[in-house]
Amino acid sequence: MRVIAVIIALFALIAPVQAQGLSDAQKKDVEALIGDYLRAHPEIILESVRAMQEREKTAQIKLQQDSLVSRRQEIEKDPASPVIGNPNGTVTVTEFFDYRCGYCKAVFPNVQQLLKDDPNVRYVMKELPILSPESHIAAKLALAVWKNEPKRYQELHTRLMSAQGDFSEKRIFAIAKEAGVDVERAKRGMDAPEIEQALNANMELAQALGITGTPGFVVGKQLAPGAIDYDTLKRFVAEARKGS
Repeated sequence: MRVIAVIIALFALIAPVQAQGLSDAQKKDVEALIGDYLRAHPEIILESVRAMQEREKTAQIKLQQDSLVSRRQEIEKDPASPVIGNPNGTVTVTEFFDYRCGYCKAVFPNVQQLLKDDPNVRYVMKELPILSPESHIAAKLALAVWKNEPKRYQELHTRLMSAQGDFSEKRIFAIAKEAGVDVERAKRGMDAPEIEQALNANMELAQALGITGTPGFVVGKQLAPGAIDYDTLKRFVAEARKGS
């Protein structure tokens, strides 16, 4: 990105010179002078790069904020997305996660603590299986369970999120069985077109919000990529409840 920015900056300086109808020799002399000046004052290029990066960052933040507003329904009320906690809670927390994500597993106790401490939190689960084929299998299984055996979903989610070590396809289905899931029914449901559609919708939504990894949290007007501690999560909920 920086190399491209430098090239653009140089082109912007040289192009007007080339358009003045100068001879080839004159153009070379002027371009040499510009080159000498830039070598003597490299901070000009650095300032240009920093300014461009700042503009890009500002544009990205605005795009995220616009998406948080325009796509609120998809973030909080998509029926394909599992909901735990209080389905009628006064504040909705949405998490994008992957069952293979170590950071997701690390933050999971904070999620459990939040739901225990605050009975008015509605928690939306956005499966975002980006780390491995096994992530994809686990996500499809979980969504199939949500569709066909929704009462089993939270136990399955807890066990999958708590699983350490081996996470093969065989282990995933063994965990589902331990959670009381009708595994054969779930396997049949995993291949339903709407399951893959839900995962694709989650991926597209995550990209629109600028979420490139897991976990990613949306709470009210707050978007927090990465693992966040319990106090931060609790503060986001309090601010969302106040409408700030």
